[in-house]
Amino acid sequence: MSNKVKDPFYFTELPNGWQVGRFAALDELGVTHAVTTRNGFDVAAAGKNPKGAAIAVQQAMNLSAVAYCRQVHGRRIVVPHRGGLAGPADGMVTADSAMGLMGLAADCPLILAADPVSGAVGLAHASWRGTVMRITAELVSQFVSQFRADPADLVACICPSAGPCCYEIGPDVLQLASAGLGLRAQQFIEKRQAKIYLDLWAANIDELVQAGLERQNVHTAGLCTVCRNDLFPSHRAEGEQAGRFVAVIAQD
Repeated sequence: MSNKVKDPFYFTELPNGWQVGRFAALDELGVTHAVTTRNGFDVAAAGKNPKGAAIAVQQAMNLSAVAYCRQVHGRRIVVPHRGGLAGPADGMVTADSAMGLMGLAADCPLILAADPVSGAVGLAHASWRGTVMRITAELVSQFVSQFRADPADLVACICPSAGPCCYEIGPDVLQLASAGLGLRAQQFIEKRQAKIYLDLWAANIDELVQAGLERQNVHTAGLCTVCRNDLFPSHRAEGEQAGRFVAVIAQD
C-alpha cells in the first residue's frame, strides 16, 4: 500500500476516463466533488449546453441529480431541490442526498464549500463582480440560515481560475473593486509595469475568513487557467470561443 500523501489539489481519473481535479480537504470529509479538465470532458459543448453538461456529470459521478444556475455575475444564492436549471443566480446550497451542484467557468473562481456537521454543501461562482459584491460571504450566510452551520466548521476550496499572475484589470474595475471592498482592496491589487492586477484568490480567502471560516479551512488549487490553458478553457486566453469547465460538489 502506498503511503504517499495527496497534494492539496490533485488530479485523478473517473471510471469514464475523465481527468478531474480534487481537493484533499474535501476528500477527508467524504464529500463527492470534481473539477473537470479538457481531458475527457467536452468543454466546448459545456459552454453551449449547460444542461447537457449537467446530465453528463450526473452520469459520470453517479448522482441522483445535478443542479446549475444561469450565472449572472451577482451574489444571489438559491437552494435547489431538483436537478436542472435553478434560475438566475451565482451560488447554491443543499443538504439533499446525492444532489450535485454544478458551476461553469473559464477564468472566474468557482468555490466549493462543505459543512461537516450538517452535511450541507455549497458552490459559488465568484467572478470579479461577484467577489466585489461579496458572494462568498453570502454563501456562508446561507449555510448559517439554511442549515444552522457554524462558519468555523466550514471547509471551502477555490478551484482553478485566472490567478494574480494574469488577472489584469482596467481603471474601471479598480474603481469598483475599491468601492466594493473598501480599504481592504489594496491588499489584492498589484501594479506591475504600468498594468493593474487583481488577486481574486486572496480576495475570496479574505472574504471567507472575514465571514467566520478558520484560515486553515480555506484551500486554493493554485492553478491559473490562463497559464494552464492546456488543461482548462480560458476566456482571457481564447476569447469568446473559450469553452467551459465545470466544478461539482454533492452531499453523499
